[in-house]
Amino acid sequence: MKVELTGLDDVLKILHPRAYQKALNRTVNDIGSRVKTQTTKEVRKTYNIKAAEIKNHITVRRSRYSNMQYVMDVRSKRRNAIHFGSKILKKKGYATVRIKKENGRSKLRNTFLSKDKKALLHRVGKTQKIKAVQTVSVSQMFNKKILEEADQMVKNEFGNKLKNNFDFYISKV
Repeated sequence: MKVELTGLDDVLKILHPRAYQKALNRTVNDIGSRVKTQTTKEVRKTYNIKAAEIKNHITVRRSRYSNMQYVMDVRSKRRNAIHFGSKILKKKGYATVRIKKENGRSKLRNTFLSKDKKALLHRVGKTQKIKAVQTVSVSQMFNKKILEEADQMVKNEFGNKLKNNFDFYISKV
């Protein structure tokens, strides 16, 4: 014999609001951390950058009982080309960088390392002016496709994860 009660979640939510609140908070934080991991992996599939460098530019505000939202903020300035596997060639004034994984290495002319070896610099034309070789920022790497995939993952897994967490907290009551 099988008995099925519909709307049991709503009844339990009213009877145990604290358990529901704990389950919701835990679910939001779990899904948020999974989104952070997934988006970092997707960015790394396209760009030649380390995960630690991406994570250094992501600030996270986790969900709390007073504010049930997980906020992931990505901010950075444009990155110097030295961060993308740059190599100084033996031929004077040339360097190569590989920014995107699907593209090959790009050769840069009139380029050299700074004295502290933390930046690639480029001489402008035939003048004495020097500019840093700037590329994309970390926030520009998070394109529309990556964000849509993350949103789709949230929609697919949120309900199931909430139910599992709710069952866990109800079993402790």
